[in-house]
Amino acid sequence: MNRQKLTALTCHALACLLFPIATTLGFQAFTAIFGATQSRGVAIGLAVQLIFAAFVMTNALIAITKNLKAKIVLVSALVLANLLYLLPQHPLRALFFAGLSGGLSLLAIYAAMHYGSKAKSA
Repeated sequence: MNRQKLTALTCHALACLLFPIATTLGFQAFTAIFGATQSRGVAIGLAVQLIFAAFVMTNALIAITKNLKAKIVLVSALVLANLLYLLPQHPLRALFFAGLSGGLSLLAIYAAMHYGSKAKSA
């Protein structure tokens, strides 16, 4: 395995580790600002697990893909899937998870490209 792939896998694994931390911090901030949430519609605990599983699988695919356009299409599909799944009943959570998953994935792509190019030149 070459150094660029290892860098990409490391960056995307770090993004997968940051996802549950950001989810917990976001939920605590929402609760502190707006108070306790109302339970309705989709069982959000299972929904978060499904979103996290999709996030991990998509980031694994992004890490092994070489084409930048394909990576952007995968991130876009992940964001769109989050919005379609949560938007009807949980609009704030839909925006949060779509932004979080898209932002972390794009950050991992940028970091992998940045550190991968340094590894290539060294």
